[in-house]
Amino acid sequence: MATLMLHRDVLKDFGRLPAKVQKKVFELIRKFQEDSTQASIHLEKLEQTVDDKVRSVRVGDDWRAIVIAPQQGDTFLLMHVDHHDEAYRWCRNKRFEAHGTLGVLQVFDIEMAEEAAERSRSPEPAPEETPEYPLDRLSDDELFQAGVPRALIPAVRAIRNDAAFEEVIGYLPPEAGQVLFWVVAGRSLEEALEETLGAVDAGAARPEGPGDFSKLAQVASADLVLVEGEEELRRILAEDIEAWRVFLHPYQRKLKEWDVKGPVKISGSAGTGKTVVLMHRAVHLAEQLTDDKDKVLVTTFSANLSVTIEDLIRKLNPVAAKRIEVTNLHQLARTICLRAGWQGRVADEQDLSTLWDAVFAEHDPATDGEAAFDRDFIRQEYDEVIDAMGIDSEEEYLTAARTGRSRLSRQQRRRLWTWFQAFNRLLQKRGLLTFEGTVHQARLIVERGGFPRYRHVLVDELQDFGLEGLRLIAALSRIEEDASNPLCVFGDGHQRINRQAKIPLSRAGINVVGRSRRLKINYRTSEQIRRWAHSLLSGMEIDDLDGGHADTTGDRSVFRASEPVAVKVATREEAGAAIADWVKGLCDTHRLGTHEICIAPVFGEVRSALNALGISSLELQANKADPGRVEPGVRLGAMRRIKGLEFKAVAMVVEDKPDDRNRLERYVAATRARQWLLVVECG
Repeated sequence: MATLMLHRDVLKDFGRLPAKVQKKVFELIRKFQEDSTQASIHLEKLEQTVDDKVRSVRVGDDWRAIVIAPQQGDTFLLMHVDHHDEAYRWCRNKRFEAHGTLGVLQVFDIEMAEEAAERSRSPEPAPEETPEYPLDRLSDDELFQAGVPRALIPAVRAIRNDAAFEEVIGYLPPEAGQVLFWVVAGRSLEEALEETLGAVDAGAARPEGPGDFSKLAQVASADLVLVEGEEELRRILAEDIEAWRVFLHPYQRKLKEWDVKGPVKISGSAGTGKTVVLMHRAVHLAEQLTDDKDKVLVTTFSANLSVTIEDLIRKLNPVAAKRIEVTNLHQLARTICLRAGWQGRVADEQDLSTLWDAVFAEHDPATDGEAAFDRDFIRQEYDEVIDAMGIDSEEEYLTAARTGRSRLSRQQRRRLWTWFQAFNRLLQKRGLLTFEGTVHQARLIVERGGFPRYRHVLVDELQDFGLEGLRLIAALSRIEEDASNPLCVFGDGHQRINRQAKIPLSRAGINVVGRSRRLKINYRTSEQIRRWAHSLLSGMEIDDLDGGHADTTGDRSVFRASEPVAVKVATREEAGAAIADWVKGLCDTHRLGTHEICIAPVFGEVRSALNALGISSLELQANKADPGRVEPGVRLGAMRRIKGLEFKAVAMVVEDKPDDRNRLERYVAATRARQWLLVVECG
């Protein structure tokens, strides 16, 4: 019986198809499941295509589904659904091949790759010159092993310099381009394959030829999924799981299934799929649990991201989700404290201001003469050192490493401790804890055995965890028991928007030496937007979350789109008008749904301008998941709020010269965009 695999783009765009066309696609899936040879499927061979495997199926009066028929085996591929002319234009010059070494499906356009090579061709060198390029050291067979289709090897051979490489690489299959990038950077072919794909399994099943798709369901694929029947397709579409959350790249799959003793760290810039891997790894570990008492903990720093992850894990695997507890750091700490009998509450900003006013009224720091301290400095020192590091005694404070803070003598620290001690007494007297204080108390409770530990702990947004947060997750995991996969932490120093102090994991007793991996391939954001976003952080020192520097060598996106657009306006009213016109253009020209567009931050002038054009909007709420396509409206949210989300288009409004924290927030907001980014400089 034949099977039909669906490309991720078919799932991603399915919601935009007319209802009648959707019904026809469902029928096509059902017919393939029943009998792929029945005449009613109407597989029509297209003559004016470069690949003779291309077939067309009528799914409406003016709609066609593009199906790739196998030359060996009985696995067909549903690749594209569009209007008649657009569908035929989409497939006319493309080739669809299963790669004989990597085993993945590759879609490429020979003519465009050759044109790119020709555009970048440099003048012929003089006879005495012998110019070489790093790719020259690879034979044709090695280029094929690197993922280059045989038909594209001549285009690769034409590359003589880095400019030509950048021109041609966009027309190669993504995995081939990434492997070749590492070769150009000086790595061996074996190292490049390991860095990109996590090494190729020599024992894995391989296609018998470029037209054999029967093995694709057995290999890790970032683009295809085998949908076993109409009902499964309805389930996937009803859950509204975005394609990038469903599919895993081979290297991501390796990290999902990585079995290791001790804690591990996985890092990567925005868009490289850290949260995707975390969700799939959490489900994978939950599926392996044998003791009914064991659970998997997934925790984040922000409440919004934890809500999103919990919702997606439940959709990804409802059964495994029952063994996975998803929460954010502060909710986790409060839960631990409450179960241990704590009856107080977490102090809000008004409480904290009132308490500090009381402390300063008793002893004004401005009256200490030469030893005087600024009130803001005292509060900041408490927040960033005493509270964040869980310091309980003067002796601890005297020896604490205050990374990133101005130098203080021991005498100055002793003087400051009097205010910190007075503030802590008032907190205790009123039954209050700061957020960090809650984390500190929770850690002590766990270490005393007052709260059960988890079989597996996974942490997202690691860069925003303070020292006490790190110590708490270490205490909740089983890193001291020589257990497999006790703790897996995910983070990115480029997205440190909630905490500026850089605290190495080792300070919390978490040793990840030899067990750290970095994701480098960006699947969410175009190369143009990725580069623009990284330029925002030029000159900033980005850490690797464990005392070193983040190595961004080899970071690339798998696709290209239009360059980000920047406009300058004088007022917020002008900003609103510019954004509304841009949104209308995207909806009219590119058929974007309003839920696929986001504007940050929220301004009344923007909302009014959208309303004037009849465009609905929806403000994203704290602690609530984005409702997705079920609720239309251009999304509005603070730059911090949209962290963890993705949109096809993002508009950012910037009004002042940014400090380092603002630059990081803008980086986060820009990298939420997939294809279109508008930056409006206002005022």
